Amino acid sequence: MLENGEDGTIERVRFLSRATSRVQVMEHLASSGSSSQRELRQELDGSRTTIARAVRSLGDAGWVTEDEGGYQLTHTGSVVAEEFSSLLDTIRRTETLSPFLRWFPADEDAPDFVRADDVEVTTSDSANPYAPAKKQAEILREAEDLRILLPSVDPDATETISEQVTGRDFRVETIIASELEPVFESEPFAPLISEMIGTGRSDVLVAPTSLPFYLGLADDGLVQIGVEDDESFPRALLETTDDDVRAWAEDVYRTYREAARRKPISDFC
Repeated sequence: MLENGEDGTIERVRFLSRATSRVQVMEHLASSGSSSQRELRQELDGSRTTIARAVRSLGDAGWVTEDEGGYQLTHTGSVVAEEFSSLLDTIRRTETLSPFLRWFPADEDAPDFVRADDVEVTTSDSANPYAPAKKQAEILREAEDLRILLPSVDPDATETISEQVTGRDFRVETIIASELEPVFESEPFAPLISEMIGTGRSDVLVAPTSLPFYLGLADDGLVQIGVEDDESFPRALLETTDDDVRAWAEDVYRTYREAARRKPISDFC
C-alpha cells in the first residue's frame, strides 16, 4: 500500500516512474479511454504477467479501475497521467536543449525555449565539430530574404552567402559585431562583401557593441539561434518557428539595428 504525506507522494512518483509498463499502461488508457488486458498486451507488446502486474498495482494506487468495458483511468489517474506525461515531455525537451542552454547567455531576457514549439537543436561533437555551422548554412539555400546578427565570421560562410546573393534573387542584411569591422574590410572578406553590396541585395551594418549570439531571421518564419564558446567555436544551433521565439527574435534584431550604422560599399574597395 502506498503511503500518504510528502514522503508518500515522492514514493508514488517513484512507484510510477520505475516501471515502464505502468507508464505505458497509463499513457495508453489516457488516449484510448478503455482497453481490455488483451488489447493492452497487443498494443504495448507486453507479456500477460507484466501487463497484469502493472494493471493490478495501478489499481491498488487508485489510478486504474475495471468494469465490463475493460480497464480505464480513474479521475485521479487521468490527472496523474496528464501531469506525468507533461513532466516527461519537459525532461525530454530540457535534455534536447541542454547543449544550447549551456552556452546561451544567462543574462539575456529570452523566452522559455523549453516551452517553445517546433524546436530542433544541432550540436557539435568530436565526430562532427562543425555540425551547427553546416546546419546554419542550409537556411541560405532555402530562404529568399535573411537578416543576420553575426558575432563572428569565417571565410567559407561568407563565400556561401556571397554565392547566394550574386547567383540568385537572395537578399541578406547583416549586422556585425563591432570587433568584426576591420576583419570585414580586409582579405578575403572585403571583395566578397563589395560584390554583394554591389548587387543592391545586401547591406552590412555595424553594431556599437559585441553580439551575444548568432541570430538568423528567414522570411519563411524560421528562426536560427547559434551559440559559441569563449573561443568563438560553434557549440549549438537552435531552429524553431515558434511564435513567441520569433516575436522575441524580431525585437532583439530591431534593437540592434536601430543602434547600428550602415557601412558603404567604399569601405570594402
